[in-house]
Amino acid sequence: MKKYMKKLKIILPVLLVIIVILVVMIVNINKDSRIKESTYKTANGESVSTFLAEYIREGITIGGVEGTLKVLDTSDATASAKDIEWGRTAYVNGEKITGTMLTSNKVSYLKGKDVYFDENKEVIDDLENKIILPKGFKISEESAVLVEDGIVIEDRNKNQFVWIPAGINGVNINTTTGIKNVKYERIDFGIQFGGKPTWDENANYGYYESMPEDERSSIEKYYGYYIGRFDAGDKEVTNEKRMRNENNSINNTVTIKKGDAPYNYVLKKDAVSLSEGMAQEEGYDTKTKLCSSFAWDTAINFIQIKTSDYGTNSPQGNYKDTTFNYANIGETEKMQTKTNGSTILVPNGQTTPVSNIYDMSGNMFKFISEIYHMDGDTWEPVYRGGNSQALVDDRPVGYRAYRDRDNIKDEFWRF
Repeated sequence: MKKYMKKLKIILPVLLVIIVILVVMIVNINKDSRIKESTYKTANGESVSTFLAEYIREGITIGGVEGTLKVLDTSDATASAKDIEWGRTAYVNGEKITGTMLTSNKVSYLKGKDVYFDENKEVIDDLENKIILPKGFKISEESAVLVEDGIVIEDRNKNQFVWIPAGINGVNINTTTGIKNVKYERIDFGIQFGGKPTWDENANYGYYESMPEDERSSIEKYYGYYIGRFDAGDKEVTNEKRMRNENNSINNTVTIKKGDAPYNYVLKKDAVSLSEGMAQEEGYDTKTKLCSSFAWDTAINFIQIKTSDYGTNSPQGNYKDTTFNYANIGETEKMQTKTNGSTILVPNGQTTPVSNIYDMSGNMFKFISEIYHMDGDTWEPVYRGGNSQALVDDRPVGYRAYRDRDNIKDEFWRF
């Protein structure tokens, strides 16, 4: 212990000396700095201050310079972000804030703004047509500004849907060519399997579906519904940068996104379950379900406002006689060309859109909730649209057919 105490007696004074020297040096440096920064000598020996009045607060004098800077006191400000227009900035209580207040409910105003609504919101297009924007969604940057051109909404996971205006007895919508009527109904486009009609009361056979009650009540309340902008996709398989095959899980995550792998190799009963489960999976307050014949035909009827023969002539899809470029799954920078006549499938959203909607025609058949009756028996599944093995002349988007069993599970079945 004595040994260590001796060392302390030697070390402490040295430390004190060093600290004192350092302190003195700092003070002297600061003092010299203040002198050099505050004044300088002119040629005739006059001292001039380097301080500028506009940088000194009003009422304060430094180095002989009286300040003129006016400082606004914002401590009594009461505005908040919701009181300031969206995207504009202001200073409140000394802090910069960005406004969140929306000054219009027009699609053209909301488009491109990253605003997800916390309740259902009524918005209008540039022709004053009403659209109901569901809670948790925003107007997509890819949306049109007119209903007739396709209003696109988007959730936080980038799934997209397009608004289809409709009413039980028809709803009038303004278009650039005049007022049009869209009714929520099944339509016979004249292209049925074997030439059979949609329904024949006397022969007791044909395609049949009562209007689903949940769809009826929703259409009556909101005068429209949303259809997936793309066919259903498979998130997990897409992340693996490949297409689905028959061994893929039927419980993968459903997406409605451009570029995702089509959710094929699926039974109708699984397509129903996956469609209905998407709302819960994504946290929607609204309902999702497999497309009914009413929803499918009404969407075609809506598209025909702009493309008059779309139900019977839909070459925009992926058919046997189509040649176009498309991006590989997970490799959007690499383009390939489908060989003319090839039956290859393509990722979602790689064909030509109509009214901002992709994938309704060609590529693969689509399950819907309609059924087929014959001689007292029910035949399922019923499917619509064409596939990549067909010609558009034979399998346009309005095509309607059925199979005699519910265990179909191959590459061309999807939803």
